[in-house]
Amino acid sequence: MSDLKKSKLKYYVVAALVVILVAAILIVPRWNRYQKARRSDAAKAAVESLRIYVDDYVKTHQSASGFNVEAALTEIGLSSRMLRNWNFAIAWKPSAIYTQQMMDELRGVEMSSYVNVAPYKIIMAVATKEGPVKEGIKVWYDGDQNSFHGFGIDQEVEPDWHRIFPNP
Repeated sequence: MSDLKKSKLKYYVVAALVVILVAAILIVPRWNRYQKARRSDAAKAAVESLRIYVDDYVKTHQSASGFNVEAALTEIGLSSRMLRNWNFAIAWKPSAIYTQQMMDELRGVEMSSYVNVAPYKIIMAVATKEGPVKEGIKVWYDGDQNSFHGFGIDQEVEPDWHRIFPNP
């Protein structure tokens, strides 16, 4: 191989490496943001499905008595991958607190309007070590505030545990 051909080959190899490096610099952060958003959306959708199921269960049974999280997750139809990557938990309110909150909210209602009083304090998904998300990362639905928080949703990394469990 002549020196001229070797020089051209080296030039093309270096140019290809530069193109690959620039592409990686531009693409990798976008890919990581996409993956984070996709995983966050999946966890949020799973928590939302569980929330809807819980709300329907409580309406149907007039209480949370007998509710089983594992049975609910099976009935909702979450994939085995989702169940392997996330653990789910519900922190219920004592019935006296739930009833009092319901009465307080209904007392102020004058016309037909939506009143949010959840029988649970929080419904949470916590990432497992088997999943692609760092173990312990959380996505949760706050029953009192009627809002989602956590991984990919906002900057909160932990719920306000003192508000949820005031007397540990």
